Amino acid sequence: MKKWLKRIGLGISIILFLFGLFVAYAYFIGPRQWAVVEETLAVPNWNSKLDGFKVVAISDIHAGSNYAPEERLRFVVEQANAQNADLVVLLGDYVSESRFDRNARSKPYGTDRTEIRMPVATIAEILGGLRAKYGVFAVIGNHDEYHNAPKITAEFERSGIRVLENAVTEIDAGGEKIKLWGIEDLWKRREVPVEAFNAIAEKKNIIAITHNPDTLLRAPGEISVMFAGHSHGGQLNWPIFGPIMVVNDKRFTRGHAVVDGKHVYVTSGVGTSVIPFRFRVPPEIAVITLRAE
Repeated sequence: MKKWLKRIGLGISIILFLFGLFVAYAYFIGPRQWAVVEETLAVPNWNSKLDGFKVVAISDIHAGSNYAPEERLRFVVEQANAQNADLVVLLGDYVSESRFDRNARSKPYGTDRTEIRMPVATIAEILGGLRAKYGVFAVIGNHDEYHNAPKITAEFERSGIRVLENAVTEIDAGGEKIKLWGIEDLWKRREVPVEAFNAIAEKKNIIAITHNPDTLLRAPGEISVMFAGHSHGGQLNWPIFGPIMVVNDKRFTRGHAVVDGKHVYVTSGVGTSVIPFRFRVPPEIAVITLRAE
């Protein structure tokens, strides 16, 4: 009997030790790693004259979350600028709450409804250092909505970052027109407003940017590609089982996906949310080169 108790005790000790190693790695090491993910996508409705157009996608910064201090944000800007991109797109969730507030959305819109770890003005000032040939554009994420979307929009615009909320802007790339369509976060109203898209005369060379990749399922088919974040790649990528997604379609966990002929690229982001851990999902920026399908 004593021998069995010793074996059980040893087994429990080993499990607790391995669990402690996992927690230590996921908290102290995983969020401090870094990846620049480079990929070339062949997309539909894209003019071959625009082949080689380079987009840097950055999402889910969650400034102030585990290992996302000001120094980290400046590092992200430095890494993005080193890519000499044609376009930089910021895909939402710039803020990180210091505590969960279930009543936040019942507070007046346009006020600071949540306590955040880093001031919006500081985030905007740092991200204002981003540079790209045709500009830096952003959309609002669900955590930004919970906090104060109008304030974030105003601070970003003041820093030279244009925020697209259900709007289309046209980019003249060497005589070819690219339409950049910014779509509100899907969780805002559970719909995809298409008025701005419908107003586009020629449905070609359309890049859609939004926070939640589930938007793809309700988006028109004529887009060339959509860029999104939100998923964090699951944050925890378990051996054998992979990441366990709880907030969106598993097809949109991370990277390139095609559904019903529509293309989306999902970047797993920079910071952390809900839990301060990353395991086998390093913080990243995505560098995507587009060419005609």
